[in-house]
Amino acid sequence: MGPHVHMNLTRQWALEEGFGEREAELVAVANLAFDSRYPARASFANITKHFAPTAWAWSARYLSIAVRGGDLMMLGYALHCAQDGVAHGRLGEKHLLTLAGLGRHPDFWDRAPRSVQRRIEAVTRHRLRRFVRDVR
Repeated sequence: MGPHVHMNLTRQWALEEGFGEREAELVAVANLAFDSRYPARASFANITKHFAPTAWAWSARYLSIAVRGGDLMMLGYALHCAQDGVAHGRLGEKHLLTLAGLGRHPDFWDRAPRSVQRRIEAVTRHRLRRFVRDVR
């Protein structure tokens, strides 16, 4: 997903889940910065952080670290991996289909099917709630 999800919607959902303004901003900024810190094209290890099924393992790892340390940056990373895991499909199939002219671009929220949008929101909120439940 692109900046609209990683920054704007993540911030909105964090606020709705009980995060303060500053906390929501830090989570959203970390989520957005993940692509710059771990660009998918830079290495195989980075690719695994953006595409299912391995993105789910990374999301779980970052969430565990976030909960243990109350770390909002790691929470943002966990959200990024989960959001990309939904949006990009298994092994990046949505990007491959786009390159072949056969599908929607997976990083545009407004082009995503409503079912994908709902799933991205659900996985994001689930992780936000878990952080709140286990840290506060």
